[in-house]
Amino acid sequence: MFGPAVDRRAFLRTMRILEARYPFHDWSRGMTPFEILVSTILSQNTTVANERRGLEGLRARFGNLTPRNLARARVADIAKAIWHAGLARRKAPRIRATAQQLLETREGDLEQILALPTGRARDALMALPGVGPKTADVVLTMAADRAVLPVDTHIARIARRWGLVRSGGYEATRAALEAWTPPEKRKAWHLAIIAHGRDLCTARNPRCDRCPVQADCDWYRRRRAPRPRSQKGEREPAANLRQKVKNR
Repeated sequence: MFGPAVDRRAFLRTMRILEARYPFHDWSRGMTPFEILVSTILSQNTTVANERRGLEGLRARFGNLTPRNLARARVADIAKAIWHAGLARRKAPRIRATAQQLLETREGDLEQILALPTGRARDALMALPGVGPKTADVVLTMAADRAVLPVDTHIARIARRWGLVRSGGYEATRAALEAWTPPEKRKAWHLAIIAHGRDLCTARNPRCDRCPVQADCDWYRRRRAPRPRSQKGEREPAANLRQKVKNR
């Protein structure tokens, strides 16, 4: 897909198909910005189901999830509450340190950060313990409705398969996707690509035979598409096929 104008049209066509297949579902509805931040920290290196169980564990243990409540909590108690989310001993100190820093520098008001211009808000979020580029971008798009497109492991994998980027660097992948995605579509398409990565375009054994966008997928054409056969019933040489694909 990456390259000339016709490929940009293929990208937009692909995303319209995925958007229709995976209707927009705002998982952050009803959550406070701080809960979204904590949820995103919990989601690192785990499944959605385990992240949700970790969040519910925090709510059951501490009630309202506010910077004040978690800043005063013991790390061991936070870890026990979130153990379903995995890596509890690593995530618990980050969550408490983030809560403490928000309490000390922003009086516990994350909205102060989200009210800043996008670039400054992103920098301020990334200054919090345990908050990297992806977590900051998720908070910006889900809590503040900013026109950014966060990149998780599913999106990075699919961007490489589609030929949008050559390497898996976070900033390069985000920049490429944002350059090709209308600002008003970034949240919905971020979620649609993630859903596609979980459903069909998986890391192992992707279900290409069921994929609705295989016709525009560079990875499918290179790796999975059946090679045409010659008149004698033999497969056409790979070099000839690559030339045909290149000329499309």
